[in-house]
Amino acid sequence: MKTTTQIEAAKEMMTDVFSRIGKQYGYENVSADFVAFKQFKVQWQRSYNWIAFRISDYMLDAPENIMEDLAESIFAKIAGKQGLYSDGMRGWVLDEDFSIRKRPTFIRRGRYLSDDPQGEHKNLNDAIDRLVAKGLLKKDHNIRAVWNRDTRSDMAATYSVLMRTIMVTSALDEPDAPDDVIDYVIYHQYLRIQEGARTFGTEEEPKTRLDDTRFEGYREAERALDMLCLAL
Repeated sequence: MKTTTQIEAAKEMMTDVFSRIGKQYGYENVSADFVAFKQFKVQWQRSYNWIAFRISDYMLDAPENIMEDLAESIFAKIAGKQGLYSDGMRGWVLDEDFSIRKRPTFIRRGRYLSDDPQGEHKNLNDAIDRLVAKGLLKKDHNIRAVWNRDTRSDMAATYSVLMRTIMVTSALDEPDAPDDVIDYVIYHQYLRIQEGARTFGTEEEPKTRLDDTRFEGYREAERALDMLCLAL
């Protein structure tokens, strides 16, 4: 938990960085503030020579060189250039330590997310352990699966690349829900996290058709999801 003094110091550094780089792009009046977004994102409003940024507070502890990389990429994007993240910026937010530090906040901000992998009937850590035993997840996967209690969506699960978190619908937290189906849902989302991390901040679009076929019984799992009216 950052102190008020630390937050103010981080904000001052960020504003200085964005102001300095903004002047190179013709902006005389630049402001920046941290915002407690659930997801990692940056928003801005601008006019002729002023611009105001709202930066995810997941960047609160970013060192100055990483903040410079972020500012440069955003201003380049606004100017109609590529605006790709630098290797330094990508490395910082994709590092395992980033997800470990930020994930508790991400889960806490998810209104319907449960921090306990144990549901009423199923334990998501058991599913991850089974995938590791089958060689489908690495032992050092740094993946966290949590229950999503919001069942209004027909999605079996969603995921966050930077937080390396898979959010599984609690509609699968039933005694008669096959373990293979839950395992497959997590594996499917794990592949997308891997692909999303590979292409994050680059021009390359993530592939949407990945090798789910490595999961033995994937066709049966997909049919079971169809019967439950759940999509991936």
